[in-house]
Amino acid sequence: MPMLADPADLAPLPVTIAPVAGEALDGYLERLGAANALPHPALVQRLSEAGAPTAFLTIAPAEPLIANLAALTRLDPVALRCCTLASMVGIDTDGLDPANKNSWRRVAARGWPPVHGTALCPRCLDDDGIWQLGWRHPWVTTCSAHRLWLIDHCPTCGRRFRSHRTLLRAVDVAPDRCGNPGGAPGRGCQQPFGELDTMAAPAAVLLAQRRIDDALQGRPVPVLGDLLDPGDYLRELKSLAVLLLHLAVQPGGEELAPWAETARADRSRSAGVRAARWGLMPPANIQLRGQALAAADEILRAASLNAAADGLHLWTELTPTTNDGQLGWLADHTTMTPLLSRLVLAATATRRRLATLLDRAGGGLPPRAIPQVLPAGLYDSHVAGMLDVTARTGRLFVSLCLARQHLNNPTWAEAAGALGLPPEFGTKTARACSADLIAPTNDLIATLTRLANDLDPTVDNRAREDAVRRLARTLGWYRSWARRHLPGSHATSQQYAVTWLWTEYAHGHIDTSPGWQHPPDRDGRAHYRAYAGRLDAPATDALTELIRSTAVAKRRTA
Repeated sequence: MPMLADPADLAPLPVTIAPVAGEALDGYLERLGAANALPHPALVQRLSEAGAPTAFLTIAPAEPLIANLAALTRLDPVALRCCTLASMVGIDTDGLDPANKNSWRRVAARGWPPVHGTALCPRCLDDDGIWQLGWRHPWVTTCSAHRLWLIDHCPTCGRRFRSHRTLLRAVDVAPDRCGNPGGAPGRGCQQPFGELDTMAAPAAVLLAQRRIDDALQGRPVPVLGDLLDPGDYLRELKSLAVLLLHLAVQPGGEELAPWAETARADRSRSAGVRAARWGLMPPANIQLRGQALAAADEILRAASLNAAADGLHLWTELTPTTNDGQLGWLADHTTMTPLLSRLVLAATATRRRLATLLDRAGGGLPPRAIPQVLPAGLYDSHVAGMLDVTARTGRLFVSLCLARQHLNNPTWAEAAGALGLPPEFGTKTARACSADLIAPTNDLIATLTRLANDLDPTVDNRAREDAVRRLARTLGWYRSWARRHLPGSHATSQQYAVTWLWTEYAHGHIDTSPGWQHPPDRDGRAHYRAYAGRLDAPATDALTELIRSTAVAKRRTA
């Protein structure tokens, strides 16, 4: 093996220029050669003194080559290393030996390695002539500065830009031309960069690209409400994007992904049964890649795991039926990182399956006809036995289901809000009851449809709730009513009479009764049950007549 020359023995070039921040090493070398009137072959010869390997120049060049370049330019080797992809987040070149091209297999096996050549932004090149290193990064698909898609293939020669066999472009290539080899010397591709057709990138893709750019600059990225290490963010983004690509090509994928047909074409570009293996190589179509990354980023930038799971759930509904089951298929089509595993488990939970079916079912029941808590008789005749929960919890859950089905609310929390309940009631109740659903989901949907037909659409439960609230603020009525129907009752027991009307007449939730200032504790509930047990039919009839007459008087006044 020949001994390498000491870089200190290399005479520095007459003119030294520093690389621009973010500049690719090969583009910098061409500018360096031009500044010193040094032909490209002569510059490469000086870089490779005493056999310094020249392979993988823009990815991870050999230490001797960087040392030679540092000696020629009198620049810091670290600054020169920053012109290579190995210095960027998301590019793992561990185990790569520039002297052994077969070692590239180790890098490629990890998935999404840099490929030969580069994409470009014509506007950027026209501005400063700098070939940016980021254009070669697999996660970069747009120019954030000009809000354009990058162009990764020359329309004239059909190859990626800078797809030449030599270390640098041919010396006779004009700076504003493609210059890919075209046969005889001096006949390189003459496609002018200024005549390339540019296309504005969608806002969602640009938003994702800005977050990717932050990661490439080493800044943590917000994911599910927390800041994530930039390298971890890119790994999660890749794994989720690969999964979405596989889901988009399934029947019905075009409803979620307008780029589904492009993904199907990309999948079939490879020979063999498995077709394209997106986990190893990203889509060849740069716009498809950017759209898949944007769809994945939209899920990851949700404020919480539950919110992200709601977004992913629509995608997991596309999972084909296989012997491995839904989770088996999903795990087989991407790398299941710990975060993605949690996200997939949450997205495939029963409550989200039910929510999707409810949202798709639709309905025409007016909001006012849906009570906060389903009447006990209707629950017993329709739903009892389908849920392994208490009747009180089940009745609340069924009302929430009706709200999602008929009010078109996208979340359980919003369904609760539409019924006048605290939003957390919706989330907690759905989580508990969905896990204890013992009947097939489709059977519950059919039962809800029958139940809706049995609810009187002319009953205004919101008006009934308002009537009970007004009565709760009215003084004097309880003493006269109790004197006739519940002798010995103390005036403070008015709260229990109001709560009976709230739960039995307005079918409201006991915790939201206007009869008390705060939700009752265990003893408060026990006292209410004891009070309600003392009410006979004439007493409850009188209470009901009282509230109805109050409501009639209110309407006449209005």
